[in-house]
Amino acid sequence: MSTVAREGTLATVRRAVRIASPDERRRLAGAAALGAVSSLAGTALLALSGYLIARAAEQPPVLSLTVAIVCVRGLGVLRAVSRYAERLVGHDAVLGTLTRLRAGTFAALVPRIPGAVGGRSSAELLDGIVADVDRVQDVFLRSLAPLAAGLLVTVAGVVAAALVLPAAAVVVLVVAVLLGAVVPAVARRAARGTAARLAPLRARVVRDVATTLDAAPEIVMSGAADRHAERVASASDRLTALELRVATRDALVGATAVAVAGLGTVAVVAVALLARADGRIGPTSVGLLALLALGLGEALTGLPQAARELHDSTDAVRRVERLAAAPATGGAARPEDGTGRPDGGVVRLRDVAVRRGGRTVLRGTSMTVGAGERVALVGPSGVGKSTIVDLLVGFVDPGEWTGEASVGGCDLRTADGRALRRTVLGLPQDPYVFDASLRANLVLARPDAGDDELVAALRAVGAGAWLAGLEDGLDTPLGDRGARCSGGERQRIGLARGVLARGHALVLLDEPASHLPPAEAVEALRAVLDAVPGRAALIVAHRPEEAALAPRAVTLAAD
Repeated sequence: MSTVAREGTLATVRRAVRIASPDERRRLAGAAALGAVSSLAGTALLALSGYLIARAAEQPPVLSLTVAIVCVRGLGVLRAVSRYAERLVGHDAVLGTLTRLRAGTFAALVPRIPGAVGGRSSAELLDGIVADVDRVQDVFLRSLAPLAAGLLVTVAGVVAAALVLPAAAVVVLVVAVLLGAVVPAVARRAARGTAARLAPLRARVVRDVATTLDAAPEIVMSGAADRHAERVASASDRLTALELRVATRDALVGATAVAVAGLGTVAVVAVALLARADGRIGPTSVGLLALLALGLGEALTGLPQAARELHDSTDAVRRVERLAAAPATGGAARPEDGTGRPDGGVVRLRDVAVRRGGRTVLRGTSMTVGAGERVALVGPSGVGKSTIVDLLVGFVDPGEWTGEASVGGCDLRTADGRALRRTVLGLPQDPYVFDASLRANLVLARPDAGDDELVAALRAVGAGAWLAGLEDGLDTPLGDRGARCSGGERQRIGLARGVLARGHALVLLDEPASHLPPAEAVEALRAVLDAVPGRAALIVAHRPEEAALAPRAVTLAAD
């Protein structure tokens, strides 16, 4: 293998080991050791069986075979017990690592949604992260443990063969090199670029299917169902064809490994027979070497697959490690001296520009919101009003904007994500409603709120009549993403959360009442603004009545 390939493999091993906790490393090392013992026992069992068969054919006294017979029985038991123990310990360790990684990865991801996810959809992001974490599991089970066992078996096999016939040891070493290095290297070269094409294509299929299912009613009503179905089917066919190529490659690699192992066994037998003809070894040694080579071939045929898994997992291990170690801001490291925590709701923007997806969505903009001040942000659609809201809640990656921006005297590039969201409350136009009860969706804003407070918040935003008409009241299930609610009802739930929320120095109202009649929208917004005296507010508005809720307005003009 090339130096680059070796460095990449060693780096993957180091990263995978760093990801595991000390206790998990000990258990994984124990599982690898048990796997090596099982492989050694299996190989020794075959070799000793060959010796026993050949020796028994000479019809010696039975007592001279006793030691070999007992060893064969012992090795058979040891092989079965160690294999079972290796599976038990290895899977227990890996499942524990997987549980911790999943929880830790998603916990690390939450503070950076959606600003630092590279513009991927939620379906793509979820599919990619799940696949990456599962890949880390495969590194331990399907790569490191088999490779460690294969290395130990190779060393033991070469030493054992050398003690009997050095020429046979050379053949065994050549077979091990072919299976452990040459075959995987050739397979990687033949599959170069396949994995790089497979991941984006799988992501596209996931995105297309998720989009089609999410918007199924609208797609059917617009008469575009056939077009969307054809697009999903076309992408799926391309993915299937590429996966078939990968499966064919794996089958060929496996067949090549079996062929190399078989030819190696034939070569060892040939060398042993030549040595027997010259009188250098006895007939029992021929049987021992033949079955030793067969056992080594069985133990080593999995090495190409293990090496391929390790190579294919490199990017996944790197992404999981980077996600777990990266700061929540998606950019600069979090300060530990408190300077990364906003103090108050004062907003200052100076010549801020945002570029996303290859285009500029906000051009050099400057504005301020003083402590406790209410400011309306107005302007035509597409000038970047919602982008400013996303920036202030930390949903824009630092690499996507330029200029100076701060909240509470804290630069948004170095702001602690959790502290920022404790300071800034964002109420979007389309609030997310979970598939749970109305009560569960409201207490997200204030977990300690009682039912009376929840009802009062709903009434404050004009949802009292709707609540009274619900048969189960606060226990009413709202369905997936609020499927049982209208657009206006979902917005009132979001506004009620704004009434309930406490502790935020700044509230951002990004047209959260756009589906409500103008008069009702104004009353609902006023309820949110008055819920916490002294709380600063930035109101994104298209309606003059809503903009009038703020004493001062900032206008963003189109180019």
